[in-house]
Amino acid sequence: MMERGPCRVCLTQTEHKCSGCQDVHYCTREHQKQDWKQHKHQCVPARVKADPTFGRYLEATRDIKAGDIILKEKPLMNGPMQVTPPVCLGCYKLLEEGKTVDCIKCGWPCCSEACTLKEDHIPECYYTQQRGKKVSISTFGMPHPNYECITTLRCLYQRDHNPKLWKKMQAFQSHCEQRRGSEKWNNDRKMVVEFIWQFFKLEGTFTEEEIMRCCGVLQVNGHEVPLMEPEYLGLFDRMSMAEHNCCANCYKSFTSDGQILLCAGVDIAAGSHVTLSYTDSMSGTGVRRRHLAQWFFECCCERCSDVTEFGTHYSAVKCKKKDCKGYLLPETFVVPLLAKTTIPSPASKGWVCGGCKDMVSDDIIQQLLRDIDRELSVMPKGDPEACEKFIDQYSSYLHPSHYYMTNVRHALAQTIGQESEKWLVGVTDDRLLLKTRLCREIADLFRTLAPAEYRVRGYILFELHAAIAEAGRRLSLIDGPTSSLLGYLVESREILMTSASLLRHEPPELPEGRVLQQARANLVQLDELIRNLSRALPSPM
Repeated sequence: MMERGPCRVCLTQTEHKCSGCQDVHYCTREHQKQDWKQHKHQCVPARVKADPTFGRYLEATRDIKAGDIILKEKPLMNGPMQVTPPVCLGCYKLLEEGKTVDCIKCGWPCCSEACTLKEDHIPECYYTQQRGKKVSISTFGMPHPNYECITTLRCLYQRDHNPKLWKKMQAFQSHCEQRRGSEKWNNDRKMVVEFIWQFFKLEGTFTEEEIMRCCGVLQVNGHEVPLMEPEYLGLFDRMSMAEHNCCANCYKSFTSDGQILLCAGVDIAAGSHVTLSYTDSMSGTGVRRRHLAQWFFECCCERCSDVTEFGTHYSAVKCKKKDCKGYLLPETFVVPLLAKTTIPSPASKGWVCGGCKDMVSDDIIQQLLRDIDRELSVMPKGDPEACEKFIDQYSSYLHPSHYYMTNVRHALAQTIGQESEKWLVGVTDDRLLLKTRLCREIADLFRTLAPAEYRVRGYILFELHAAIAEAGRRLSLIDGPTSSLLGYLVESREILMTSASLLRHEPPELPEGRVLQQARANLVQLDELIRNLSRALPSPM
């Protein structure tokens, strides 16, 4: 029996639902049309639900196909990152000395007069005018302490000027109790709370609790918007309710005007939780969990709970016992946080070899990983020889798919060809073959570990299509037009189609968006090549 509910217009009980979101009822098509102007802003295939464990979360109201946009949302508010050099407070563009326009009301520098008049800039302008003295910014190009409070100040402004938005922000998680007394808490109290009180003379206006809560809301729920350099911060409403999963079923992107997109990375069945990764899915489990611990978040997802990370051994270390070819992993990575200052360690009992069952202490493993991490941090960027040297050196310590090895192999796959002015035309056959192999392996690995990470896979598949097309070009120089050459081009086109599909929601401001534009141009060229070659080849008997 179909669920009945009240019509959104006349409250008549009916079983007919909006086909888009499956969450509201209408008794007639006319009433649906009548309500559409209001409902279109909430019509998404996911509804907000609450659970004692998960808190508020999003649940799919209908079956959602991979690649579908689930949610497109404007920010509740924007602001500069807490640690930032001077940026325009209207558009967040990086400011340069001698190329700024000061707001005539408050003195805060912007990139243009138009930006001084933007709505985003009103809060700090208002409180600066109340202060009675204009701001003067004289140093550029390096983090400036005056900007640490701006986005928090914008949140506080809503209390007295937009109570509806203020109430909405109070529903966001802030983790104030867990954060209290930490190093970050103490720094925020000094650089944000005391600055707002003293610089803006607002000690009697806003309490420490109100200011620190706003800090927490931004830190826990804010999204870094990468449309500018440096990135700026956006606070979104429904997007914040997508719960975390290290093997999420969704990914996020942005539109050119700063709206956020929540897109399905895999098919999502009706009734399923809509999930998003809050951390780098390309990191190993121990690294991801340490990152999440900063927000006092304990992930117990399927990937975290499987020490092999779906059979990839993405965090496995090679056993050093003589004649053993096994790999070491802890019994579990899921160790509860015992206190707010505790960083979870993979295993107090140590790491066990899957082959000889020998055990190595966690301290030894962690020291090895720290040493490797330090070496990676000083390794020259974009240097294929440095990448190959690292792989040769640490292949005797790490599983071939270990996240450190994978990160370097990924970098190597992308840099092969970049060292030549002719790009892939200038690389040797063996290097081209290496690039092709690495791209295939990494694309397959990422699809297993994080199938919703479209951006990473789309980029590496673009590299793969180029390598295969170049291999086909070299074949044509030797054998001329052949069916084998046609096979290379067709395979390259199929991979490029997948790449373009994965990147189709990326804006041109992002590197992936620019790759998408190039992929579309390359598709036109490949189609022409394939048509011409097909005509040139003899028809089969």
